[in-house]
Amino acid sequence: MDVVADILHALRLRGTVYFRARFHAPWGMVVPRGAFANFHVVTDGTCWVRGRAGSTFVRLGRGDMAVFPRGDTHALSCAPDAAMAPAASFLERTRRETEHGVVFGESGEPTTGLICGHFEYDRELTHPLFETLDEMLIVKSRQDSGDGWLVTAADLAANASAADEPGSSAVVDRLAEALLIQALAAYVVQRADGAAFLHALNDRQIGRVLALMHEDIARNWTLDSLAASASLSRSHFAERFRALVGETPMVYLARWRMIRARELLRATRRPLGDISEAVGYTSEFAFAKAFKKITGETPGAVRKGGNWD
Repeated sequence: MDVVADILHALRLRGTVYFRARFHAPWGMVVPRGAFANFHVVTDGTCWVRGRAGSTFVRLGRGDMAVFPRGDTHALSCAPDAAMAPAASFLERTRRETEHGVVFGESGEPTTGLICGHFEYDRELTHPLFETLDEMLIVKSRQDSGDGWLVTAADLAANASAADEPGSSAVVDRLAEALLIQALAAYVVQRADGAAFLHALNDRQIGRVLALMHEDIARNWTLDSLAASASLSRSHFAERFRALVGETPMVYLARWRMIRARELLRATRRPLGDISEAVGYTSEFAFAKAFKKITGETPGAVRKGGNWD
């Protein structure tokens, strides 16, 4: 069971590419905090990126990617000491069309090729996958092994975004999902000290339990049965799960069930009783009570919101 893909699907991940362009020195811009998770992939040259003001700049090369999972303020530039301007005014003021495509910046030498965009997902219900990610994720391409998948995937997403053809939006969605999954997988390998939930997935025992929860959400799971699946004592399992995931096994299971239920309520016309059973509740009343407690909404109110496709 691919737990990350399951989570991103339930949270209804969508991807959008803003532009694919080149930047000429000198240039620098500050991207304000927003509602979406921003990403930037370097396709050529170098780029310097930092998170909040005062934080350290990080150098990115071809194939490297920066992701801001919660859409926090960040800066991009040709050099750490470059003058900065608000992104909107900078892009409007310096944009020009050339025979080689869109160019931003001043009249100096070209320094950077970028593909920029965002990941949009349903934030009305939170999940530890995003809660435990750092403010800024840096994924480095392994150029020595010819690993250029980030540039390739971002190029495909950019091409699909620009295409005015039936099905192109669905292609972008899938490419964005694949891009984010691969970026998260690479990040957890490169950063052993970050992204707690991703490390939980890589843990042999806790990862197995998470996969089982996602694979068989309707099963009558108990703390004892989950501990047995991990081949751990009840107390050791509960302690280890909470340390890695950030919450108890039963709280995680309840929250995940409500995320899936919310997806079904918004995207299908299945009767409430069917949805209750699909996420592990034999009583519609018990399900509705748990749903209201965890989400703050009633199932009926969510269903009225409709499908946001």
